[in-house]
Amino acid sequence: MSICRSKRGRTILSEEVKDTIKQLIMSESVYHPLTDEEIARTVAVLRETVTGIRKELQIPSSRERRKRNIKEAIQAVRTKRTAVSISQLVHLLNDQGFEVTRNYVADVINEKMPSVSDPGSEEPAAPAPRPEDFSTLVGHNGSLVKNIQQAKAAILYPPYGLPTLIVGDSGTGKSKFAECMYQHAKNNHILADTSPFVALNCADYGDNPQLLLSILYGHKKGAFTGADQDTAGLVERADGGILFLDEIHRLPPKGQEMLFSLLDKGRFRRLGEVDTERESRVYFIGATTESIESSLLLTFRRRIPMIIELPKLEDRTLQEKAQLIYDFFQNEANRTKCKIMVKSKILSAFALKKYDGNIGQLKSEIQVTCANAYVEKMNSGKNEINIGFNELLYNTLFHDKQPAGQPRKSAIIFQDTLFVPHITATKVQHEYPVFEDIYQKIEEKYYELKEMDISAPEIEKIIWTFVVNKFKLIGTERSEGKQLVIDEFKYLVGETISTIIKDFYLRIGSLYPALKLNTKVLIYLAIHLGEAIKRIKYNQDIINPNLSYIRQNFANEYNLALQLAKDVEKAENMELPEGEIGFIAMYIKELLQVTNKKNKVAIITVCHGKIASEMIAIVRQLMGVDFPIAIDMPFNTNPTKVFEQVVEIAQTFEPDMGILFFVDMGSLVNIGEVVQKRTGIKTRTIDRVDLVSVMEAVRKAYISDQDSQETLDDIYYEIIHSRHSYPVLPIENSGKPPVIVCMCLTGRGVATTIRDVLTEYYPQVKTETLSVVDEELKQKMTALRSQYSLIAVVGTMNPKLQGVNFIPFDFEFHKNQKMLLDYLIRQHQGNTLQSILREDLILLNGNYRTKLEVLEALGSILFNNGYVKKQFLQSMTAREEMSSTCFKNGIAIPHGLPSLVNESAVVFIKLQQALEWDQNKNKVKLICLPAVKNDDVGIITDLFYTLKNKERVQSLLAAAGPQEFINTLCSLAASKHS
Repeated sequence: MSICRSKRGRTILSEEVKDTIKQLIMSESVYHPLTDEEIARTVAVLRETVTGIRKELQIPSSRERRKRNIKEAIQAVRTKRTAVSISQLVHLLNDQGFEVTRNYVADVINEKMPSVSDPGSEEPAAPAPRPEDFSTLVGHNGSLVKNIQQAKAAILYPPYGLPTLIVGDSGTGKSKFAECMYQHAKNNHILADTSPFVALNCADYGDNPQLLLSILYGHKKGAFTGADQDTAGLVERADGGILFLDEIHRLPPKGQEMLFSLLDKGRFRRLGEVDTERESRVYFIGATTESIESSLLLTFRRRIPMIIELPKLEDRTLQEKAQLIYDFFQNEANRTKCKIMVKSKILSAFALKKYDGNIGQLKSEIQVTCANAYVEKMNSGKNEINIGFNELLYNTLFHDKQPAGQPRKSAIIFQDTLFVPHITATKVQHEYPVFEDIYQKIEEKYYELKEMDISAPEIEKIIWTFVVNKFKLIGTERSEGKQLVIDEFKYLVGETISTIIKDFYLRIGSLYPALKLNTKVLIYLAIHLGEAIKRIKYNQDIINPNLSYIRQNFANEYNLALQLAKDVEKAENMELPEGEIGFIAMYIKELLQVTNKKNKVAIITVCHGKIASEMIAIVRQLMGVDFPIAIDMPFNTNPTKVFEQVVEIAQTFEPDMGILFFVDMGSLVNIGEVVQKRTGIKTRTIDRVDLVSVMEAVRKAYISDQDSQETLDDIYYEIIHSRHSYPVLPIENSGKPPVIVCMCLTGRGVATTIRDVLTEYYPQVKTETLSVVDEELKQKMTALRSQYSLIAVVGTMNPKLQGVNFIPFDFEFHKNQKMLLDYLIRQHQGNTLQSILREDLILLNGNYRTKLEVLEALGSILFNNGYVKKQFLQSMTAREEMSSTCFKNGIAIPHGLPSLVNESAVVFIKLQQALEWDQNKNKVKLICLPAVKNDDVGIITDLFYTLKNKERVQSLLAAAGPQEFINTLCSLAASKHS
């Protein structure tokens, strides 16, 4: 392989290698395009090298090339045979050698395909977007996953699907689920767009069986008294579509028997017909609230191979219940065309109530609530419906469902929410730490890594690190509200699991009487057990990537997990797999971790300006502690006033504590002496404060092992001794990917160990090994920095490179230096334009009639997602009244006060039709609302740079989806820095 070296020392591949890779791709099989890994093995280079060259040559990935080839093959078939079905396409493509499935072909067809009717057209009109099917259901990626998989299998099964029965209590959403099956069939071209969906509720005619059968099958003239003419039934109307029979248990036995022929042969007879047999090909779906064993004929049940059982509302997650509440209030805002402001207590009360009528009852009660509030709105003359927690509403809807003597508490914290007509943007926040579904996260991580062509052993290693880090978070996360007590578990996970966890907690307490248990972990464990039980009931896999390691290294925890598993198995009458027991052991390991020790040393940082508060905010975020105190001293303030403030704080501490002061300069260096004289509490003062020193002091004072008895002097002298060993330099956010250099004397010894350690901690950050004595070290570092954002050098020897952070590596790395490296990586990631852009804040199909509608939509999105305070909406409206916010190039940039922003965010709306924005009749097509905090001014700079250029704006307007919009915007903004 020919390699050359640039003048700057950067190693580059020759054009010969690029040509070789290009030729390999151009000559590959259309049926099996070469992956980057296959090309890398052929050319003898790294896979990353192939990926980089392929992107440089603007060549799509192997998956995209294969999809393109299949599209072209489909197009060729359709040009000759316009009426070809999916099944025929699959057969023809497999004959050619593509090896495709029915689902894959359906997905490819659903993407934008060139028109065959007008081959000369360069830009054929895009087909109208199809309505969504199962993705509209709350729980489509949660409690309904298995149900949806069954439904898709039933619909796609040739030639006319599988007869399906949907079973569930009243109000669980059976009719809605059937409609989603119908839409899925149309979206996948199983049914034509004009195919009928014919529904009949058999209970409506349950008291008149003859009339029910007549409506269903039709009748012949004279078949019964009053049958004056031949009449077609619903079965005939459903030909070529879906026949949905709700409450099918009310269909009499004769009616069930008449369905035999329809299901078996697609044939039936009207009532009164003997010789005539009619044909109707239907996809059959039934639904019932009753036990199918007792309410349906055995011979009929045998003809229904697919049984889909929908869960009760109480069996669904609290997250899903909360989302249903949001959706129903949003529906009422759309229906009444009024803004609806709902207080958090109302949302919480709806979430906590038990509904015997399931989703249907929840929806009805929300409608009643809105109706009562609507009457109040009419009487008051206001333009907004306000729903507060009044006594009448409480007694009507919630009083009878509250447990006697005990208030119920939610595992979700609701905020006051504004619902604007036709805007759906809400956010569910956790008050107590509801742990993510570890199974789902493992599966997502697995498929994410598999897409990157990583080998199986490497995937297993990365996933294990991922799991360990997830469990470490359990012990370090902190919730804003007060801790959930054991007795409240039943409101979160149900009575059974609550009792099991409470008994287990008492058992562990008796085994470890001297240990203060980390009870926060019990919340995670309780919720996890609830999700695990559901997963086992639905026959979903449980993947534990390193079960043998857990058994070997956490033997005590694993034995305790076995005991807990036996309690669960007995209560739930099921068997927990070994993988699940391994996860329980991980929770128990975190449960037994010692909690923070009683603080004997207080840490106070006092600095001029706002340095202290900003520095302590970083420490609290990185280290998960609340105790360090920050005091800012404005430059024009008399130091005596600050000294008095500090003395008052110090007097609240225990007399036997010590206080470690961190100050920056000037008269503040004497603050420790003043406080000690006034209070008698021992103090030490460290001047020229830096972040690393404060972090090290916090670790020693608050996070060290419980047996550690480090005194004020211990902490003070250790920091004085080591504080200048590695100064911290800021990381410029250049938009380049991050890299960490691992360094030792040779670059092949300890450096490789450092690389392995860092790869486990930061699998997404690139690492490079280099030698301290390499003659070309500076050139190699320059080459690296031209491609990457250099975070730091981590090594055994300091190369003393100008402008480069150095972090010494030792076997205590995880205790202190890693915290610094975490901080530097977070600093690199920063709050850039790219970091705050979110797909759900990019609306590319806005349909608004007035400027006010747009402002309300933008404001409610930000408020309901917690980005801004409600006053921000008022400040935004006030700003609009001052002068026009219309920018050039057809863009409007409304904005509010930064002081009312909780978290920086940007919302974009691309309008279907240009909208008149101001009195000068300026029209806008794109609206950008930046809600940015004062210290994120760089985001505004990047936005204005991009939006002031007409060509850049046109490229944004051309984006087909939110992710493409974000990629385009970030790419354009990055060009400013290049």
